[in-house]
Amino acid sequence: MEQGTMNTVPLVRDVCLLGGGHSHVLLIRQWAMKPMPGVRLTLVSSATQTPYSGMLPGLVAGHYSVSDIHIDLRNLCTWAGVRFIEQTADSVDLDNKRICFATRPGIDFDVLSLDTGSTPDLGVPGAARHVTPVKPISDFYARWQEIRTRLEEPQAEPLTVAVVGSGAGGFELVTAIRHTLPQQRSRVHWILRDEEPLRGRPKKVGRLALESALRAGIEVVTRFDVRDVGAGKLRASDGRELACDEVLWCTGAVGPAWLAESGLLLDKRGFVATNAYLQSISHDFVFATGDIGTQINSPSAKAGVFAVRQAPVLFENLRHSVLGEDLKIFNPQGDFLSLMATGPKRAIASRGPIAIEADWVWLWKDHIDQKFMRLFTDLPRLNMNASLNRLPNALHDLAAATGPDAMLCKGCGSKVGDAVLERVLASLGQPTYSVELTDSQSGTRHSPARDTAVVEWRADSLVQSVDQINAIVDDPYVLGRMAVVHALSDVVTVDAVPVSAQVVVTLPRGVVTMVERDLTQLMSGIVEVLEEESCQLLGGHTVQGGELSVAVVINGHLRSADKDRSQVMRVTPGDVLVLTQPLGTGTLFAGHMLQQTSGDDISNAIDFMLTSNTLAANLLREHGCAAMTDVTGFGLTGHLRRLLVGLGTGAVVESSLVPMLNGAEQLAANGIRSSLWQDNRQVMEQLDVNATLGEDTLSLLCDPQTGGGLLAIVPANQLSNCLSALHESNFQYAVAIGAINESSKISIN
Repeated sequence: MEQGTMNTVPLVRDVCLLGGGHSHVLLIRQWAMKPMPGVRLTLVSSATQTPYSGMLPGLVAGHYSVSDIHIDLRNLCTWAGVRFIEQTADSVDLDNKRICFATRPGIDFDVLSLDTGSTPDLGVPGAARHVTPVKPISDFYARWQEIRTRLEEPQAEPLTVAVVGSGAGGFELVTAIRHTLPQQRSRVHWILRDEEPLRGRPKKVGRLALESALRAGIEVVTRFDVRDVGAGKLRASDGRELACDEVLWCTGAVGPAWLAESGLLLDKRGFVATNAYLQSISHDFVFATGDIGTQINSPSAKAGVFAVRQAPVLFENLRHSVLGEDLKIFNPQGDFLSLMATGPKRAIASRGPIAIEADWVWLWKDHIDQKFMRLFTDLPRLNMNASLNRLPNALHDLAAATGPDAMLCKGCGSKVGDAVLERVLASLGQPTYSVELTDSQSGTRHSPARDTAVVEWRADSLVQSVDQINAIVDDPYVLGRMAVVHALSDVVTVDAVPVSAQVVVTLPRGVVTMVERDLTQLMSGIVEVLEEESCQLLGGHTVQGGELSVAVVINGHLRSADKDRSQVMRVTPGDVLVLTQPLGTGTLFAGHMLQQTSGDDISNAIDFMLTSNTLAANLLREHGCAAMTDVTGFGLTGHLRRLLVGLGTGAVVESSLVPMLNGAEQLAANGIRSSLWQDNRQVMEQLDVNATLGEDTLSLLCDPQTGGGLLAIVPANQLSNCLSALHESNFQYAVAIGAINESSKISIN
């Protein structure tokens, strides 16, 4: 056996972060500066953007934009080398150490950290139906925008808004709302349970807040203990009622509902009970910080300041836990600086008995908040340290005992073990030994050792295609689905029925447990799409290497009606070029590598990349499509040229009609190009390009696509019906971008 030449160590342990809270985003930044060889860090979050709660009042007051107060988790993880899974957790299976999801396979872990925040307490009768809770912030802000829009209507009736919540959050929210809504067209109530707000703070702080609210024109309702909420009405325990159009809920929080079923020991409010190390009292491989955790012997307020200060201790304790070392204690401070915005650019500062309200306090608060956000927007260049190629002793011993260590054989010695393959395939309901399969067009069977699939072909036109993609996304499940969708695109362009598939997979090096986890995720995605397309997985090959990649071979046969190629390839001048999906994946992902692409734009692009072209191809054929191609690595112009060369005709493309993915045009204007741009742009020398078109536009027309849409030639008299059918089937970006002409040239206008 030969010594492996790769400069990366095998993966040995999975540490998973569930939730994009303040502790976790700071931890990820620290991890990037000091990664742990052999340990994979994964962030699971239901959204790509996470809000910084300290700046929410400024957003409501109009001082900040949405992007100003959100941290881009996908970009942060890409920069830090952390795997990012965009998915909402359904539950946590502690017995099997797995984060579970409703619509896809779960993610396994060795150590888990929770920082998902809290859930509004909607236990008051009627609250769940009639109030808008402040969390999650995305839902609240959408409702807030609706309220503002409603008041901007010329004939809008005056609006009454009630904010329920006596704490700092309720105060900042109600003053921000009063600052924003027009005085003459709105009334704003602040509902307090007691006589004064901010219970638990020094009385001077509460008095300053109360004076500030009254001075702003807020109607403060005291000793109003909300008993229930009705449509347009609040009722107090003493029988009083308050009419209001909108109720915004900023009261105490409770733990997420799924925690109650997790088996974790919880406190009385449903939060994870932790010890001095931020570690679950009942499960030592689980940690919890921020609002979701409560240190039983030294509880602290559910405030962002504690989540921020827990981050360095959590960072050390996750590492120490993996290595079996002693953990560090987190001692929450008894007092802390509080800065509360008052609506306009003014704020109250307090610590201990000292409390001050002034304009300069807001400037101070703004400086602190902006400095925090710059930690995640001004990301430094990372220098890889040679020590990353050496496993810590504790993990080296584990790797040697349970799987591959720093040495990995080449050739067949690098294959994934047979036992792993059998377990993964069996878990997915796939055949693992000699079987016989049949369908209406073909039959397949395997040799006794299942090294070969024998296909008994009953059609006279074999269709075969192969495609390979590397880890454009770091979620193996998503990559598996994407790879099959990408490979099937070539087949559906010739109206073939996919029958069977084989895959060749390269998995990152790791111990058996880690390899099996990755292979299960990847194959789950592959099998799901193949089953959706009624295509049988026959087998393939697996190997360990430096990077996750997938190659998929698709076998199929032509439908009997399409064996007369002369009928398929007939086009007429005036026929229309139809594009089914927008362009820009190459540019977006090139920008993503430089942290210049919004995580939301990447998520949007991934949705398109996971869209099967089968239905679109069938709809195009139903409306007389003469020929089509998928738009992938050669870009729109490259694939158009290859399509028309075979037909011996020309075409005109109107570049202004070509749809682009969100963010792609701005990135192109910023000079972002895919690495394949230089090769793809050479096709322009063979085209008649309008001299007024800019380089940015041309770069997108040549942009290499992964999982791109279809480019089809449709008769002009079928265009309207064709586009309507595509739009009704969720191909809403399908559009005519040009037409076939009698020339032999392709013109780009």
